[in-house]
Amino acid sequence: MLYSGQLVHLRAFTDDDIKPSVEFMNDAEIILNLDDDAPMPQSYETQKEWFEEMRKKKKTYKDFFWAIDTKDGKFIGGCGVNHMDRKNRVAQVGIFIGDREYLGKGFGTDAMMVLLKFLFEEYNVHKVKLMVFDYNKRAIRSYEKCGFQTEAILRDSVFRFGKYHDMRCMAILKEEYFKDR
Repeated sequence: MLYSGQLVHLRAFTDDDIKPSVEFMNDAEIILNLDDDAPMPQSYETQKEWFEEMRKKKKTYKDFFWAIDTKDGKFIGGCGVNHMDRKNRVAQVGIFIGDREYLGKGFGTDAMMVLLKFLFEEYNVHKVKLMVFDYNKRAIRSYEKCGFQTEAILRDSVFRFGKYHDMRCMAILKEEYFKDR
């Protein structure tokens, strides 16, 4: 496998991933941590359209999205670059583990480390950043394990669970990544 960690492989999405993705995107715990919009039910067709759109973007190398598989080949989530600023060499990333059986067990951290390795060592970015809801403590701990630091808190940025929550901007610089390796 081209991109592998200790627990996961990253690979291209396939049509076989659409059905489990629909299940992931219809799981309230998963979707409420991914998007600041009101969660809407996802159908097979809407997921298939998303997959097709990601395939088109991949051809332009503007955004990158990969499926996350366990070492034994089970599809459990996805990760990638949501936006690439080529001039300043800054990548904004996102990740999700959609299979609850694999939450909190290091699979997301391992996948993020593989993604960071690709971006810093192969793609030569200077900075990798992400946004995370302040109530998503599990994700914040994972990102900190990977070396991300909080750069800013965007106060009261998302209305969820009947009240406003902060959004945290986190980032890691190339020299910080290599310092810990």
